[in-house]
Amino acid sequence: MDLTVIPILGILFPIVIISVVFVFVIILRIFSHRERMAMIAKGIAPPGEDEAAARTPQSQLEKGLVTTLVGLALLVGLGTIGIGPWLLGGLIPMFVGIAYLISYFATNDREKQGPEG
Repeated sequence: MDLTVIPILGILFPIVIISVVFVFVIILRIFSHRERMAMIAKGIAPPGEDEAAARTPQSQLEKGLVTTLVGLALLVGLGTIGIGPWLLGGLIPMFVGIAYLISYFATNDREKQGPEG
């Protein structure tokens, strides 16, 4: 086997994998669109994305806890390598999770105080 094949495969393999995933996502979107249009044509109300339910304080707490703990786990795992820029892989999700938690506690305090406070 010629040694020039290995670098070529190393370059082409990620491109092929990303292309396959991209095509798969597009096909799923097309099928979803056709299904939605068929439901509308038959007079059935397609299920909408309920944004109000996705932004409840409970979901903020869940997202915050999960993201913070995943970031902490990544930080501890990557910390075994040593201190370096790779720690951002754990610090960024950890602080995004902390932002979710701050948002949860801020909205809960505001709801408890009522409109006058």
